[in-house]
Amino acid sequence: MWKNLSLLHLYKLIYSHLHCYQHQAFEDFGASIFSEGMAPGIESSEGNNKMSKGYQYPSWKKKLTGLVVDNEELCRMVEKGIMGLCGVETQAVETGEAAVELIASGATFDIIVIDRFLPSMTGPETARKMREMGVESKIIGLFALYFEGDEEEFVAAGVDDFKEKPLSPNWLVPMLRELDN
Repeated sequence: MWKNLSLLHLYKLIYSHLHCYQHQAFEDFGASIFSEGMAPGIESSEGNNKMSKGYQYPSWKKKLTGLVVDNEELCRMVEKGIMGLCGVETQAVETGEAAVELIASGATFDIIVIDRFLPSMTGPETARKMREMGVESKIIGLFALYFEGDEEEFVAAGVDDFKEKPLSPNWLVPMLRELDN
């Protein structure tokens, strides 16, 4: 069954079962990330901008790395998968503490995506701690439910931007282009 399931359909299936995501946002998922002009071309023996099974996989001038911090396993898996499809070599951790430990061990990332609601150390607290440690990565705060004051808390913590879930190639790919230049 899974072998015959397209990647787009698999993501739709996963997202439709996640309480923290809105299925509607995936209506144009395939077209938004893999359409011509949205993602950079893929280098292949056949030349640039080749499609593989209908998808155009991005490639970048430099190797982009990312970190996903989300305590919900399925969300973490999907977010890591989307970043991977966008050409980002991605690690994922479950807690803010684990993210801080990873940074303290010397790991560096171009982009860090942090969920707002994490156990013990919240997303903004995690971002604040990372900034105090000297992290200069682009940090994006994610939230499934927006409450008044969330924007201010994220901004005060030093995040570069905050977005409502789901992680979307519509805003991720332009950020990655910026990081790649």
